[in-house]
Amino acid sequence: MVITFFSLDNEEKRGITVSNELYKSKTYMTVLGRHIRNRRKIRDVSIQKLAEDTGFSINHVNNVELGHSHPATGLFHAICDVLQIDATSFLMEVRDEVDMLFQEEEEQ
Repeated sequence: MVITFFSLDNEEKRGITVSNELYKSKTYMTVLGRHIRNRRKIRDVSIQKLAEDTGFSINHVNNVELGHSHPATGLFHAICDVLQIDATSFLMEVRDEVDMLFQEEEEQ
């Protein structure tokens, strides 16, 4: 199974695929959450404000940032909208970092 995320960039539908194995990995959740938290801090947005603007609870957003849960597609896109993140580029960065971490693991 392959999970595909889509975003609308410049009125063009673009997507990124993430394998089910990768998507369900703790490493992926951790890296994704860390990237979200870093972007939130760069934009100087509190977790309370992010939760309020996305319509999700602080606990839910916090669990995503801590890598304890996956963001649903709706939450992910809402976070990207609030933080002014290009969803496709963001997921590519996350996927590339996770791939690198898995390669380093295999080499050890």
